[in-house]
Amino acid sequence: MEYTVESKDLLEAQSHVWNHIFNFINSMSLKCAVELGIPDAVHSNGGRPISLCELANKLSIPSTRIDDLRRLMRLLVHSGFFTSQKIEKGVGDGMRDVEHFLPTINSSLLLKENDISVSPFVLAMLDRIFALPWHSLGEWFRQSMVPTAFEIAHGDHLWGVTNKNASFSDSFNEGMASDASLVGKLVARVCANTFSGLRSVVDVGGGTGTMARTIAKALPQVQFTVFDLPHVVEGLKSEENGAIAFVGGDMFEYIPSADAVLLKWILHDWSDEDCVKHNFSSIYVLMMVVTSGKQRNEKEWNKLFTDAGYKQYKILNALGLRSVIEVYY
Repeated sequence: MEYTVESKDLLEAQSHVWNHIFNFINSMSLKCAVELGIPDAVHSNGGRPISLCELANKLSIPSTRIDDLRRLMRLLVHSGFFTSQKIEKGVGDGMRDVEHFLPTINSSLLLKENDISVSPFVLAMLDRIFALPWHSLGEWFRQSMVPTAFEIAHGDHLWGVTNKNASFSDSFNEGMASDASLVGKLVARVCANTFSGLRSVVDVGGGTGTMARTIAKALPQVQFTVFDLPHVVEGLKSEENGAIAFVGGDMFEYIPSADAVLLKWILHDWSDEDCVKHNFSSIYVLMMVVTSGKQRNEKEWNKLFTDAGYKQYKILNALGLRSVIEVYY
């Protein structure tokens, strides 16, 4: 079938396709910037614009890579992580404009010493282990027995791989912890009333306890139990003041008793059938490829809660791209 289109429309269509073809470059350039330590180097320049040569020197990048570094920085400027400006250098006929770079609020979230840094999350989500399953997505659609493209690519589900691969497990847990630190601060600040009257909360799938610790600092009256797989909590010590306790186990076998259950990025990892297996007193609440779960709209959440026996719920749109969902009997 032939389409009769204007040249301008055809070029715009090609541009649209190319944009989707090469979008991965933005993600991988961000990963590269974090690995090299570019955000820290730019931010540590005392508020002054930094030149390419100064940046390369700070990062121990060889002079033969200066032009390549310039291309990377221009892409990161286009992506909003830095700004650029030309500064005149030299004297007389040797005067020339030299490109310099400044940080933005976006790159401040990538600083290693920032207690809400998302750099570990960047490295975890863009790890080869997470990227590879996307190459198996077409094959997965043609099959009916394998639950996820992740299992086609790696021969095991996500939790099996984290259990076997210590390096990936550490990266994954650090990534989840970095996200939990930011979200935890926002939850404690914006949703403090959500925890009003609670004496105890169990954080299911709470990893290394970052989310629980962050909320506990702001709400010391609440005692937290961090519940996760045994290999995740192994070696983690409970807080001496009793504010945080770590318990290993399987959420589909049992969950420690508490006034409320905290589930951050847990239910979307599982199917509706798995999600309704437990009765909780209260719930505060990529996935097709990596796990057998899914993202849900409000209608789907409503059905899930009803099927699980809950009478009412409340959605708090207070976390930007994410929400807090309170569910009650």
